[in-house]
Amino acid sequence: MAMYTPYEIRSIFSSFSTYVLVPLIVAGAALIWALWKPRPLDTIPTVGASGPLSSYFSAIRFMFQGWDMIQEGYLRFYDGGIFKIPMIDRYMVVVVGRKLSEELRSAPEDVFSLDQAMVDMLHLDFVFGKKVYLNPIQTHLMKTKMTKAIAAFTPELYNETVQGFEIHMPLDDSKEWKAVPCLPTCSQLSTIINNRIVVGNPLCRDPEYIKLNLSFIVDMFKCRMLFSLFPRFLEPLVGQFATNIPSQIQLGMRLLKPVLDERTQILEDADGDWSALPDDMLSWLMESVPKDETLDTMTRRLLGVNVAAIHTIAHTFSHGIFYLASNKELIAPIRKEVEDAIAEDGWTKTAMGKLYLLDSFLKEVLRFNGAQAWSLNRIALKDWTFSDGTFIPKGTSIAACATPVHMDETVYPDPQKFDAYRFYRMMEHHDSEVGQHLLVKTSLEYLPFGHGTCPGRFFAANQMKLMIGYLLLNYDIELETPGVMPKRVWFEAAVRPNPNANILYRKRQT
Repeated sequence: MAMYTPYEIRSIFSSFSTYVLVPLIVAGAALIWALWKPRPLDTIPTVGASGPLSSYFSAIRFMFQGWDMIQEGYLRFYDGGIFKIPMIDRYMVVVVGRKLSEELRSAPEDVFSLDQAMVDMLHLDFVFGKKVYLNPIQTHLMKTKMTKAIAAFTPELYNETVQGFEIHMPLDDSKEWKAVPCLPTCSQLSTIINNRIVVGNPLCRDPEYIKLNLSFIVDMFKCRMLFSLFPRFLEPLVGQFATNIPSQIQLGMRLLKPVLDERTQILEDADGDWSALPDDMLSWLMESVPKDETLDTMTRRLLGVNVAAIHTIAHTFSHGIFYLASNKELIAPIRKEVEDAIAEDGWTKTAMGKLYLLDSFLKEVLRFNGAQAWSLNRIALKDWTFSDGTFIPKGTSIAACATPVHMDETVYPDPQKFDAYRFYRMMEHHDSEVGQHLLVKTSLEYLPFGHGTCPGRFFAANQMKLMIGYLLLNYDIELETPGVMPKRVWFEAAVRPNPNANILYRKRQT
C-alpha cells in the first residue's frame, strides 16, 4: 500500500481551493459536534453503550436480551435510582424503587402522559388515526359499560366458550392425545369469546373477521419496529406502502358495514329506541360517537378494543395451560373449586368471583409473565425533576421496573418458585382484605396491568376464568414432552409463550 510523506499530504490539501476546504472542515466539525455533543439524558447512567454509534449495538442487544438488561439496571440501582436503555429509535428511561415509581405513577397526565406514550411508542396516530386516539370513546366505554356488563354477559360468553372449544379443540371418546398449537389456538378462542361482547353474533364467529383481528395485532407491533427506522415525517408514506394496516382497515370496513347497516335499520324501525339494538360494544359506540363518525374510524375503534383485550388474554391463557400441564397436582383442586362454584351458581360472574385458587393461579402466572418487564409507561410532556435530582427533559420515554420487582425476594419470598397458592394464602390470612390480593388488584409490587390504568382487566380476569374453568372440567391436558415446560420468548421488554409449542389434549378421563 502506498505511503504518503507529510510533504505529499500537504500537497494534496493545498491542491484544494479555500472555497472547498473551508466548507469541508466546517461540515466535518459539525458532524463531530452533532455526534458527540452533550445531550440532556447523558447524565443518566446507561445499561449498555451510550455512544452515538455504539448505542445502536446495545439497542440490537436489547432486542434479544431485554430482560437481562432491565434486570441488570434494577440490581445496579436497587436502593432507588434511574437508568436508561438504548432502543433503535429512543432511550427508555427506567426508574427503580417504590419512591420514584410512585412519583412517576402519581404525576399529572400533563406531565407524564400514558396516552401519549402509547401513541408515540406504538405509532397510534398512523394505526388508528387522530380522530380515534384524540377522542378514545372506546376506552371510556371499556371502563364503564363493559365493566358493568360483565355479569349480564357471562352466560353468553360461556356459550361462546363452548362453541369455540368445539371448533378448535373438538372432543371424541378416544383416549388418544391430540396436538394443537397452543398459542394460536388460545388466540383464536380468546378472539371469538371477546368479540361476543364487542360485535356480537354472527360476526364474532366469522373466520375472516377473527383472522383480521389476529393479523392486525401482529402488524401493529410490526409497524413499531418498521417506523423506528424512519423519521416521523415519513411514517404516513412508509405505512401506506410498506404495511398491511391500510388493507386491513379496508377489510374491516367491508365486514363491519353489513352489521352497521342492519343495526341502523333496526334503530330506524324502533323510532330511535336504542334498547332495540343488541347490547354490545358496537351498539354502545353507535350511540356515543360524534355524528360525523365514519365507517373507517368505527372500524379502527373496534380493532383497538380487540388489541387491548385479545393480546393479554390469549398470552395469559396459553401460559396458564403450560403451567397447569407441568404442575398437574394443581388440576384436581382447581377443578373441584370450579365444579363447586358452578354447581351453586352456574356459569355466572358470581361463580367466577368465588374461584379464589384459580384467581391466585392466574395472578402467579402474570407475576412471572406480565406483558412487559417494565410498566407505568409514560412520555414527558414537560421538563420534570425527580426527588433524587434526576432531570427528565420534555419528550423522554420513561417507565418503571415491573418483572424485576415481581422476582425480588424482599417483595415475594422464594420468587423464582411458581406457587399457585401464593396469593390464595394471603387471602386466607387476611380474610377481611381478600379483595386486596385478587388478580385485578394492582399495586407498585404487582404491575402486569399497570397500576389501576387498565380498563379491561376485570373483563379479562372473568374471561380467563371462564376459559380455564371450562377447559379443566372437560379436558385432560399434557405437554408435548411431559415435564418439560416450553421455553418463553423474550423480545425487547416483552415476553410471550413459545409460539411453536403444542399442547396435547383429550376428553377428560376422570
